[in-house]
Amino acid sequence: MSFSEKEIWILEDDKGCQFVYEQTLDHRYKTRYFSKIADFQAALEATTEDPALLIADLMLDDGNFMTYLNSGKDPRLMVIPFIIVSSIDDIDALRYCFMEGAIDYLTKPFKKNELIVKIENIFSGAKKSSVSTHVGGQKSVLLDGREIGNLTSKQKQLLGLFLDNPDRVVTRDDILDNVWGDTNVHPKTVDVHLYNLRRKLHDMGYIIRSEGGGKWSLISDTI
Repeated sequence: MSFSEKEIWILEDDKGCQFVYEQTLDHRYKTRYFSKIADFQAALEATTEDPALLIADLMLDDGNFMTYLNSGKDPRLMVIPFIIVSSIDDIDALRYCFMEGAIDYLTKPFKKNELIVKIENIFSGAKKSSVSTHVGGQKSVLLDGREIGNLTSKQKQLLGLFLDNPDRVVTRDDILDNVWGDTNVHPKTVDVHLYNLRRKLHDMGYIIRSEGGGKWSLISDTI
Protein backbone atom coordinates (compact mmCIF):
# COMPACT_ATOMS: atom_id res chain seq x y z
CA MET A 1 0.00 0.00 0.00
CA SER A 2 1.36 3.39 -0.98
CA PHE A 3 1.38 6.25 1.49
CA SER A 4 -1.43 8.00 -0.43
CA GLU A 5 -3.71 5.00 0.18
CA LYS A 6 -3.24 5.10 3.93
CA GLU A 7 -6.04 6.54 6.02
CA ILE A 8 -5.44 9.00 8.83
CA TRP A 9 -8.10 9.81 11.41
CA ILE A 10 -7.82 13.18 13.13
CA LEU A 11 -9.45 14.17 16.42
CA GLU A 12 -9.45 17.94 16.63
CA ASP A 13 -12.15 20.29 17.89
CA ASP A 14 -10.45 23.54 16.89
CA LYS A 15 -11.65 24.65 13.44
CA GLY A 16 -8.42 26.54 12.77
CA CYS A 17 -6.32 23.45 13.45
CA GLN A 18 -8.64 21.32 11.33
CA PHE A 19 -8.06 23.73 8.45
CA VAL A 20 -4.27 23.33 8.86
CA TYR A 21 -4.64 19.54 8.73
CA GLU A 22 -6.88 19.75 5.66
CA GLN A 23 -4.36 21.94 3.84
CA THR A 24 -1.46 19.72 4.86
CA LEU A 25 -2.82 16.18 4.62
CA ASP A 26 -5.96 15.95 2.48
CA HIS A 27 -4.09 15.86 -0.83
CA ARG A 28 -1.56 13.33 0.49
CA TYR A 29 -3.69 10.81 2.39
CA LYS A 30 -7.22 9.64 2.97
CA THR A 31 -8.43 11.59 5.99
CA ARG A 32 -11.39 11.58 8.36
CA TYR A 33 -12.07 14.27 10.93
CA PHE A 34 -13.77 14.10 14.31
CA SER A 35 -14.37 16.92 16.78
CA LYS A 36 -15.59 14.65 19.58
CA ILE A 37 -14.35 11.41 21.10
CA ALA A 38 -17.90 10.04 20.93
CA ASP A 39 -18.03 10.54 17.16
CA PHE A 40 -14.65 8.87 16.77
CA GLN A 41 -15.78 5.91 18.90
CA ALA A 42 -18.96 5.53 16.84
CA ALA A 43 -16.96 5.54 13.59
CA LEU A 44 -14.53 2.96 14.98
CA GLU A 45 -17.39 0.67 15.96
CA ALA A 46 -18.93 1.03 12.51
CA THR A 47 -15.88 -0.24 10.60
CA THR A 48 -13.58 -3.22 10.65
CA GLU A 49 -10.77 -1.31 8.92
CA ASP A 50 -8.46 0.44 11.35
CA PRO A 51 -6.89 3.75 10.30
CA ALA A 52 -3.18 3.60 9.57
CA LEU A 53 -2.57 6.48 11.98
CA LEU A 54 -4.47 8.51 14.51
CA ILE A 55 -3.66 12.17 15.27
CA ALA A 56 -5.42 13.34 18.42
CA ASP A 57 -5.62 16.57 20.33
CA LEU A 58 -5.01 15.80 24.00
CA MET A 59 -7.95 17.83 25.29
CA LEU A 60 -11.24 17.59 23.39
CA ASP A 61 -14.69 19.03 24.10
CA ASP A 62 -15.96 15.77 25.54
CA GLY A 63 -12.87 14.63 27.41
CA ASN A 64 -9.18 13.85 27.63
CA PHE A 65 -8.03 11.56 24.82
CA MET A 66 -5.56 9.65 27.03
CA THR A 67 -8.27 9.00 29.61
CA TYR A 68 -10.49 7.67 26.85
CA LEU A 69 -7.63 5.58 25.45
CA ASN A 70 -7.14 3.88 28.80
CA SER A 71 -10.83 3.30 29.37
CA GLY A 72 -10.61 -0.01 27.50
CA LYS A 73 -13.73 0.69 25.43
CA ASP A 74 -12.15 -0.75 22.30
CA PRO A 75 -9.07 -3.04 22.35
CA ARG A 76 -8.27 -2.01 18.76
CA LEU A 77 -7.06 1.31 20.14
CA MET A 78 -4.07 -0.54 21.57
CA VAL A 79 -2.71 -1.35 18.10
CA ILE A 80 -3.48 1.87 16.20
CA PRO A 81 -0.38 4.11 16.17
CA PHE A 82 -1.12 7.62 17.38
CA ILE A 83 0.41 11.08 17.65
CA ILE A 84 -0.68 13.45 20.41
CA VAL A 85 -1.02 17.14 19.55
CA SER A 86 -1.46 19.65 22.34
CA SER A 87 -0.86 23.21 23.43
CA ILE A 88 0.42 21.75 26.73
CA ASP A 89 4.20 22.00 26.73
CA ASP A 90 4.93 20.09 29.91
CA ILE A 91 7.44 17.31 30.59
CA ASP A 92 4.96 15.32 32.69
CA ALA A 93 2.38 15.42 29.90
CA LEU A 94 4.96 14.23 27.36
CA ARG A 95 6.22 11.54 29.71
CA TYR A 96 2.73 10.23 30.37
CA CYS A 97 1.73 10.17 26.70
CA PHE A 98 4.91 8.35 25.65
CA MET A 99 4.52 5.85 28.50
CA GLU A 100 0.99 5.13 27.30
CA GLY A 101 2.13 4.40 23.77
CA ALA A 102 2.18 7.68 21.84
CA ILE A 103 4.57 7.54 18.90
CA ASP A 104 5.17 11.28 19.02
CA TYR A 105 4.01 14.48 20.68
CA LEU A 106 3.57 17.75 18.81
CA THR A 107 3.17 21.07 20.56
CA LYS A 108 0.89 23.66 18.99
CA PRO A 109 1.58 25.59 16.89
CA PHE A 110 3.61 23.18 14.78
CA LYS A 111 5.16 23.47 11.34
CA LYS A 112 3.32 21.76 8.49
CA ASN A 113 6.51 20.26 7.09
CA GLU A 114 7.38 18.85 10.50
CA LEU A 115 4.06 17.01 10.65
CA ILE A 116 4.51 15.62 7.13
CA VAL A 117 8.00 14.30 7.88
CA LYS A 118 6.86 12.70 11.15
CA ILE A 119 4.02 10.91 9.39
CA GLU A 120 6.27 9.72 6.57
CA ASN A 121 8.80 8.40 9.10
CA ILE A 122 6.06 6.56 10.99
CA PHE A 123 4.75 4.89 7.85
CA SER A 124 8.28 4.04 6.66
CA GLY A 125 9.12 2.65 10.09
CA ALA A 126 5.94 0.59 10.17
CA LYS A 127 6.88 -0.93 6.83
CA LYS A 128 10.38 -1.77 8.02
CA SER A 129 9.03 -3.18 11.27
CA SER A 130 6.61 -5.39 9.39
CA VAL A 131 9.40 -6.75 7.19
CA SER A 132 11.66 -7.31 10.19
CA THR A 133 8.97 -9.21 12.08
CA HIS A 134 8.27 -11.37 9.05
CA VAL A 135 11.94 -12.29 8.78
CA GLY A 136 12.04 -13.00 12.50
CA GLY A 137 13.15 -9.69 14.00
CA GLN A 138 13.91 -9.76 17.70
CA LYS A 139 11.34 -8.44 20.13
CA SER A 140 13.95 -8.21 22.86
CA VAL A 141 17.56 -7.05 23.23
CA LEU A 142 20.42 -8.87 24.91
CA LEU A 143 22.29 -6.86 27.54
CA ASP A 144 25.31 -8.71 28.94
CA GLY A 145 23.63 -11.96 28.03
CA ARG A 146 20.35 -11.02 29.70
CA GLU A 147 17.20 -10.61 27.66
CA ILE A 148 15.57 -7.19 27.95
CA GLY A 149 12.01 -7.46 26.71
CA ASN A 150 8.98 -5.18 26.62
CA LEU A 151 10.87 -2.39 24.84
CA THR A 152 9.35 -0.04 22.29
CA SER A 153 11.11 0.38 18.94
CA LYS A 154 12.61 3.69 20.07
CA GLN A 155 13.82 2.15 23.34
CA LYS A 156 15.50 -0.68 21.43
CA GLN A 157 17.22 1.87 19.22
CA LEU A 158 18.39 3.85 22.25
CA LEU A 159 19.69 0.78 24.04
CA GLY A 160 21.41 -0.31 20.84
CA LEU A 161 23.27 2.99 20.71
CA PHE A 162 24.64 2.44 24.20
CA LEU A 163 25.67 -1.13 23.36
CA ASP A 164 27.34 -0.12 20.09
CA ASN A 165 29.65 2.25 21.99
CA PRO A 166 32.56 0.48 23.76
CA ASP A 167 32.21 2.84 26.74
CA ARG A 168 28.41 2.68 26.62
CA VAL A 169 28.21 6.46 26.43
CA VAL A 170 25.93 8.40 24.08
CA THR A 171 25.28 12.08 23.48
CA ARG A 172 22.11 13.93 22.61
CA ASP A 173 23.46 14.48 19.08
CA ASP A 174 24.11 10.72 18.74
CA ILE A 175 20.51 10.01 19.69
CA LEU A 176 18.99 12.67 17.44
CA ASP A 177 21.09 11.62 14.44
CA ASN A 178 20.60 7.87 14.80
CA VAL A 179 17.10 7.55 16.21
CA TRP A 180 15.23 10.51 14.70
CA GLY A 181 17.43 11.43 11.74
CA ASP A 182 16.21 14.51 9.89
CA THR A 183 12.98 14.71 11.86
CA ASN A 184 12.62 17.68 14.20
CA VAL A 185 11.38 16.49 17.58
CA HIS A 186 10.19 18.24 20.69
CA PRO A 187 13.21 19.36 22.78
CA LYS A 188 12.10 17.15 25.67
CA THR A 189 11.46 14.04 23.56
CA VAL A 190 14.94 12.57 24.09
CA ASP A 191 14.69 13.08 27.86
CA VAL A 192 11.29 11.39 28.00
CA HIS A 193 12.40 8.32 26.03
CA LEU A 194 15.56 8.01 28.14
CA TYR A 195 13.47 8.28 31.28
CA ASN A 196 11.16 5.48 30.14
CA LEU A 197 14.11 3.26 29.15
CA ARG A 198 15.80 4.02 32.48
CA ARG A 199 12.70 2.80 34.35
CA LYS A 200 12.69 -0.52 32.51
CA LEU A 201 16.44 -1.11 32.90
CA HIS A 202 16.43 -0.27 36.61
CA ASP A 203 14.60 -3.51 37.43
CA MET A 204 17.35 -5.37 35.54
CA GLY A 205 20.11 -3.81 37.63
CA TYR A 206 21.22 -1.10 35.19
CA ILE A 207 21.02 2.67 35.29
CA ILE A 208 21.34 5.41 32.71
CA ARG A 209 23.39 8.12 34.37
CA SER A 210 23.55 11.71 33.20
CA GLU A 211 27.14 12.84 32.75
CA GLY A 212 26.14 16.45 32.07
CA GLY A 213 26.40 18.41 28.86
CA GLY A 214 23.88 16.24 27.02
CA LYS A 215 25.73 12.97 27.62
CA TRP A 216 24.57 9.74 29.27
CA SER A 217 26.23 6.47 30.25
CA LEU A 218 24.79 3.00 30.76
CA ILE A 219 26.26 1.30 33.80
CA SER A 220 25.53 -1.65 36.04
CA ASP A 221 23.89 -0.71 39.32
CA THR A 222 25.51 -3.68 41.03
CA ILE A 223 29.12 -2.49 40.73
